[in-house]
Amino acid sequence: CLPLGPVTATPDHRAQFLVAPGAAAELPSLLYRMGWDDPTSLDLRGLGPGTHITAPPSDRGGLGPVRWLRSPALDSATKPPAARLLLGTLAYVAHRSRA
Repeated sequence: CLPLGPVTATPDHRAQFLVAPGAAAELPSLLYRMGWDDPTSLDLRGLGPGTHITAPPSDRGGLGPVRWLRSPALDSATKPPAARLLLGTLAYVAHRSRA
């Protein structure tokens, strides 16, 4: 079972998986350890300190609404999953969608 925290969908068809803090800095090394030699070929972005997301149900600059695919629950909002727990699956899906 893949541990999921909150997930949003943006009007530009991106899914945003909210994970425990620190994932953005760890993303390149985590992907490399999982066998992704060129993580830049994947359409995965880690957002960290100094960045922001538009939270549902906000409109994204007139492009359309951001909505919840999986809304926050008490268990996932207070302790989101570590990125390493779902990164392998996300990298595989990102790689397949680009092919």
